[in-house]
Formats: sequence, C-alpha cells, structure tokens
Amino acid sequence: MAIHPIEFRYGTDEMKQVWSEESKLRKLLQVEAALAKAEADVGMIPVDSAREISDAADSVKLERVTEIEDEIHHDMMAVVLALSEQCEDEGKWVHFGATSNDMLDTQVGLQIKDSIELLRIKTLAVLNALVNQADEHKTTVCVGRTHGQIGVPTTYGLRFAVWASEMDRHLTRLDELTPRAAVGQMTGAVGTQAAFGQDGSEIQRRVMEYLGRGSVEVSTQIIQRHRHAEFVV
Repeated sequence: MAIHPIEFRYGTDEMKQVWSEESKLRKLLQVEAALAKAEADVGMIPVDSAREISDAADSVKLERVTEIEDEIHHDMMAVVLALSEQCEDEGKWVHFGATSNDMLDTQVGLQIKDSIELLRIKTLAVLNALVNQADEHKTTVCVGRTHGQIGVPTTYGLRFAVWASEMDRHLTRLDELTPRAAVGQMTGAVGTQAAFGQDGSEIQRRVMEYLGRGSVEVSTQIIQRHRHAEFVV
C-alpha cells in the first residue's frame, strides 16, 4: 500500500497535535485576540473591548464551535459567533473589519511555524548523531562501489559525513522557508484593507507582532499558495 507523505495517519504525535482541530481553533482565537488588541492600539475599538475579547478566547470550546457550524455551515463564522457569545456586549467588536481568510491563512502560518520548529529539532538531532558517527568511524574502512561494482576502499566516516552535510542543508532550507511560509495577513475583503481605514497597514503589522510572525508583502484576501506548496515539498 502506498503511503502518502502528508497522510495524517502516519504523522508523529507531536505533528498530529499541531494540525489537530483543537490546535486550529486555538490558533484562530489567538489571531482574533491579536486583531482586537491591534485595533484597540490604533483607536478603532475600545481598549476594554479588546481586553474582554482576548480574555474570552480561552473560554471558547471546540464542541460549541462545531455545534454552531452544523447550524450555519460556515467554519469561520462559527468561531466568531462562539467567541462573541463569551464577550456579551463586546462581541460586536470580534472580527471587526476582517475577512475569513485573514484568520484562516494566518492560523495556517502559525501552524506551519510550529511544524517547522518540530522538524528543526528532529533534523538537528539527526545531524548531531551523524556527525558523531562520522567522527567515530573516520578510519573505519568499508567497501566503496562504482557502477554497482566493488571499488577502492572508503570509510564509514565519509558516508556519515555526506549524510550529515545533507541534514545541515535541510536545516538551512527550514530557516530560509520560515519567513516565506510562516506568515500572516490582515487585509479584509478582497485584500484592500479598506475596512480598516487608513490604519490597515499598521493593524496588520501589529497583529503579526503580537503573534510573533512576519506579514505578507502584498496579497489579496488569500495568501498565495505557493508559500504552502514550498513547505509541503
């Protein structure tokens, strides 16, 4: 049976947790809280409202979000309504000026960031193991091969060193990928930021600062998918 490289069944427990429904919800709520804080910073919504939205984010349950989604058939709006319920009168400021993919795409960026961090830890562990083996076996002679035939002798140390060098390049790739793939946006409907008024760019900057993420340079209401494709590949 063929094994799909991103089939959920074969992931590690840590990676499965990153991409679980519960984790997705927590990330979405983080983005909603960051948006409220950023909008309060520029005077778009009351500071007390932003504080209440941020505090209420921890109280939203996946079961309630699922229940609302079953009723209205809209995944993001189910999160918005579930959060608004926890905010009472201040719920009117939840998601203010944003569009669904501001939250969803930024949430994916946060999950990609967590995934890359996991991959980096594991890749570094493999690299260190290979370096140790390369040093230990630098004089351990083994058969070399060329064209499938036995060739002149080589060492296991050299083979381990080649693999270690490969792991080192993978670490570089992960570091280079992070600022391209683990990004977010806050652009509103069709990506013009018009719903945020003249403070659109500043709101996006502040949201990503609160989340510890970089911003896209430019986008529509959708972050371009080649960023995600590079991560998967």
